[in-house]
Amino acid sequence: MKTYNFQKLELTQKNNWLKRTINSAHFKKTVSYALIGAIAGYALFYFSEGMQAHILWNDEAMKSMFIGMGFGIFITNSPCARGKC
Repeated sequence: MKTYNFQKLELTQKNNWLKRTINSAHFKKTVSYALIGAIAGYALFYFSEGMQAHILWNDEAMKSMFIGMGFGIFITNSPCARGKC
């Protein structure tokens, strides 16, 4: 008859999901691309409309930044960016 030697199972407490998410490389890449997109959106607004009207900030600038952030998030989280195309 065979005898089995069982080892003690060691369970370690990992960080909670929020800390794991924030420390992941994908999250950092998403945030950086969103910031780059927001900066690019503001630059496009300023050089197309804001410079002529001497406007630094208004609702249109905010909309342009949100659109740029959306593109940055889409670039990092699209199926093709994750190799599932």
